[in-house]
Amino acid sequence: MSDQSLPGMPARARRDSRTLGRVTAAFLMPIGPACVAVIRFVIPGWSGDVGADVAAHPDAQRLALILGIPALFTLLPGAYAALRLGRRHRPILTAWTAAFLIPGYLGMTVLGANDYGVLAATDIGLDPKTVTRLSDEIFGLSAIPGLVFVVGHIVGTLLLGVLAYRARLTPRPAAIALTFSQPLHLTAVILNISWMDLTAWGATAVGMAFLGVRILRTPDEEWDLPALPVSASRSRSVPTSTG
Repeated sequence: MSDQSLPGMPARARRDSRTLGRVTAAFLMPIGPACVAVIRFVIPGWSGDVGADVAAHPDAQRLALILGIPALFTLLPGAYAALRLGRRHRPILTAWTAAFLIPGYLGMTVLGANDYGVLAATDIGLDPKTVTRLSDEIFGLSAIPGLVFVVGHIVGTLLLGVLAYRARLTPRPAAIALTFSQPLHLTAVILNISWMDLTAWGATAVGMAFLGVRILRTPDEEWDLPALPVSASRSRSVPTSTG
């Protein structure tokens, strides 16, 4: 006998999970950028000699790796939630933002490979010069995903800020801070200024927090469609038996 509903059977409503999903997404959004802000401030390597810096500050490297775990698992869901919020307001701009931001965050995993590698090499007793050479080699092998990460997350965040500004998803100062946060991050990397990088990613976190507040204030009906009733998700034909 097939698993089908009888004609006229009353539809049984499914449990509505939209509020839980929406609230969870809102709270996840600032966590990733906030973790990265601290990572960029404490992580060794600003002198250019990664091996020597990690050997001198192994605990700072371990802290960066610990903070990298929540960052890894919240940046992408947070970005997706922000894009979902903007899709109804500016669909074309949201599509362009997603085209950069999502691949950019996916490419971020290559950074973790290098960070784990240099600490592991230091822990087993490799000399700092060899650790630095290992770091350079890892970066060379991961050049393509690394480039996707760099271009994607910088341009994607900039476009997300423009989206927040044009669609009035956040207060204007928050949208402006989000727009210029990752260009500031790029400047900090070029100039080797850790506190500037902390400020840059902190601005990203603030912008995402304001987007999260907007999501919290968004009704479930605007956030997502309700789940189909049980009978509506199955075939409406009468059960049949064979044999």
